[in-house]
Amino acid sequence: MISLVLLFIVFCVACGGNSNDTSTDTDTNANTNTDTSTETDTDTDTESKPVKYVITWIDENGSTLSSNEVVEGEVPNYNYEKSDTAEWDYTVEGWSLSQDGEVLSSIPAAKENATYYAIVSKVKQKYTVIFNSNGGSNVDSQVVEYGSLAVLPDEPTFEGHKFMGWCTDEGGENPVDFSQAITGDTEYYAIWNDVVDVKALLNSLLSGYNLSPYNYIPESMKPDFSANLVKKDDIITDYSNGFTNISDISYGFGEQYHLVLDNLEQTNLFYNVLTVVEGLSATSISAFNNYFDKNPADTAHHSFENGIYNITIDFDGKTISYILDYTAELPLVGEQTVQIALTMDIETSERVVRIQLGDANALAYTITENSYEFAIKYLGVRRAMFTIERDDNGDIYGSIYEYLTVSSAEIASCAEFYITEDYVSVVGNKASGLIGFTGYINELYDVNTGKLLGYEVQETLSAVKYDTLWFNLNDIGGISSIKYQPAEGKEAAKVFINGSSTQWQAKKALLSRRFDIELRTQYVYSYDATEQKYVEHKIEVPMIFVQEKYYDTFIDDVEATNDVTVSVEVSNEDLEKILEDYDTLIPIFVENKDKVTVDIIIAYIGDKITF
Repeated sequence: MISLVLLFIVFCVACGGNSNDTSTDTDTNANTNTDTSTETDTDTDTESKPVKYVITWIDENGSTLSSNEVVEGEVPNYNYEKSDTAEWDYTVEGWSLSQDGEVLSSIPAAKENATYYAIVSKVKQKYTVIFNSNGGSNVDSQVVEYGSLAVLPDEPTFEGHKFMGWCTDEGGENPVDFSQAITGDTEYYAIWNDVVDVKALLNSLLSGYNLSPYNYIPESMKPDFSANLVKKDDIITDYSNGFTNISDISYGFGEQYHLVLDNLEQTNLFYNVLTVVEGLSATSISAFNNYFDKNPADTAHHSFENGIYNITIDFDGKTISYILDYTAELPLVGEQTVQIALTMDIETSERVVRIQLGDANALAYTITENSYEFAIKYLGVRRAMFTIERDDNGDIYGSIYEYLTVSSAEIASCAEFYITEDYVSVVGNKASGLIGFTGYINELYDVNTGKLLGYEVQETLSAVKYDTLWFNLNDIGGISSIKYQPAEGKEAAKVFINGSSTQWQAKKALLSRRFDIELRTQYVYSYDATEQKYVEHKIEVPMIFVQEKYYDTFIDDVEATNDVTVSVEVSNEDLEKILEDYDTLIPIFVENKDKVTVDIIIAYIGDKITF
């Protein structure tokens, strides 16, 4: 404004100060003021406010951590820390655009409203369990995940002393309960006693009762063997919709060997309660030793209580007994009165264990140096006896007799098995896939892999005896895929192979077939990581059979009937073993299958022990 006034004065001087130009000057001033006002308004409009966006931060459980505004172009940031717990070690991996999504390499500059989700990983905390041997031989520490169990270690040794058990205190007042989960660093102390005959006998009884029959079974023949496990989602249950590659089929154990495994698994409920004995053994031995030291005699009998447990120890000069009575809530069967009775013959070291759960469930088993035998009754519907023994060559023989009550009907099943360095042979009479089956089956497995090599079936239909060999389709060369449409009404099952629309044809033989493909029952196993347990799956799988007397023409018969060249990829040695077992083991099985009755099983189990 000052510069305009000066300009005006100069202009007036130049014009001689003519007063007639006053109105013009006034107009000029007015115009000048108007222009100045316009410039000021323009400057104000061009000033813009910063753009802001709302950024929301969500934790791994879906809860909002923070929600704040960020200026456009600014990189949002939120420092999230997850505190570890006694159970979990947490790691904040970063942020994602979705719950459980991929972690972003970096958070972008703000250009819109955005939500970020915390991605957090966790692993179980691990704790050290120290076994203080209190002067005895060294016992390795164990690293155990939170919530898991420490494993009862091998007993330490201490010259001139007998190991009595582990306690949580050096004074031996509180026995370790190995069924209790580990939740922090822990130290256990070995409890020792001087070597005294009766005391040693009791210790021997309590340390040798829990031999599992699984100790006799090869690792490859157990459900948890890695090669036997399948992914649940990979199990095929329907072969009728399109063709299934043979390589995708999960093959497992046959029904005869499953009978053996099923009865072993049924005993787990009983074996689980034996962990109580582990927790009480140290206290029991100490209490009995104190009693025996004050009451020396050829016979001894002592009863006492420890919490909910009533403990009786008896020694009559020939047999030492340990009886434990209590009431507890048990998985699957609810609250039950429980009796665990352990006895040992001091001359033969034979141990007998009897477990009673309520009135309907009981297990009794006998352990010797090279044998194991148990009988079981379960929920009033299952009675079974299992025997297994090892000979001087290390070969193993076992048998299982099972009686099931189904809808008031008594169903009897039996199996015998033989384990050598190379094979597991199983003979039985169970075949759920064959209605009214009264024949026999011998299965053969490779002891190194647990693989079913094949089996042979003996059955009689319409007074005609049939001997049929069965093989998994993954052991048949020339068949790469299959489609199987089950029988419907009067329509027989239809089979198609190798992507062909032409139906598979079986070659007829008088009143039967020389060969064909059918579905048969097998059992496979998966691991449930959430429940931390192995899950059994009963499935139907396609197998091929051929009558033994037509085996030599099998390949030619298939080619002539179906215009496909096949081969049996089971080795000659394995095939000869199947045929040999069929000829030698089935007659033995037929002779033995009725030897163990329900009455024998019940008598073996016996009754509760009372004094």
